[in-house]
Amino acid sequence: MIATTEQLGTYLESFTEFQKRAAGRDLPWLRRMRERAFARFCEVGFPTTHDEDWRFTNVSAIAKTPFELAGDVRVSQDEVKQFGLPGPGCRLVFVNGRFARELSSVGKLPAGVKVNGLAAEINANSSEVESHLGRYLDIQRDAFSALNTAFAEDGGYVHVRRGVVLTDPIYLLFISTASDKPLMTHPRNLIVVADEAQATIVEDYVSIGETSAFSNTATELVAGESAVVSHYMVFIALGASRRRSGSEQRASRVGRRRWRVPDQRSIHGQ
Repeated sequence: MIATTEQLGTYLESFTEFQKRAAGRDLPWLRRMRERAFARFCEVGFPTTHDEDWRFTNVSAIAKTPFELAGDVRVSQDEVKQFGLPGPGCRLVFVNGRFARELSSVGKLPAGVKVNGLAAEINANSSEVESHLGRYLDIQRDAFSALNTAFAEDGGYVHVRRGVVLTDPIYLLFISTASDKPLMTHPRNLIVVADEAQATIVEDYVSIGETSAFSNTATELVAGESAVVSHYMVFIALGASRRRSGSEQRASRVGRRRWRVPDQRSIHGQ
C-alpha cells in the first residue's frame, strides 16, 4: 500500500469538491456508490510491488504525484481531425474525460441504438444507468477501480437493443490536454449490448501537448445472450506518436513514462 496522510488529503479535497457538483449528486444510490468506493480507496491506497497482482508494476510515481481533477478545456475541430477512424461512423469525443458534444458526430445509427455521454444519461435516465453502473467492476480487489468509481461521472454510454446489428464501429475518442499542473481524469464507460445484438466499440486515448497526466479509465461492458461484441482499446503514449493497441490491458501514464496495469474492463455476459 502507498498512501500517506498528505496524499490521501489531496484526494479527499478533490473528492469533496467533486461531490458538490458531480452529475447525479442528488441521487442517493449514486452518492452511496461513490462514497463506498472512495472509502475503499482510502482503506487500501495504491498497490505496491509487494502485492501479488502488482509485483511487476511499480506505480509509486502515480502515488507520489499531487494530481488535480482536470477542468473544462476547449479543443478545436482541427485538433480532433488528426485522430479517428476512416468513414462517417459514430464518433463521441471526450476532452479531459468530459463529453464534448460539439466535437462529436453520431452519424446514421440504426433504430435501437443509443449513444450519449454518461453524465448526460445519468441526468436524463438515471434508472437505466442504475441497473448497470457499478455492478460489475470489483472495487474490493483493485484500488484503481475504486478510485475510478469514486469519481465516476462521465464517459461513453452505449446501449444496443435486442437483435440490432451495427455494421460500423462506435468510436470513443478520449483526449488529454496539456497543462502546467499534473492532472487526473477518471473516464467511466458503460456499454450495454442486449440479446442477439452485435456491435464493435473502439476506445482511443490520445494527448495534445505534453503534460503530467493520470488517465484512470474503466469500462463496464454488458453482453446479453448470444450477443457479439468486439471491444478494442488503443493508446498513444504522452509526448509520443507511436500507437499501441491495448485490447487486454490498460495503461496508466504520467508524463512520458508509461505503466502497464491490469485491464479495468469488466465484461458481464448473460
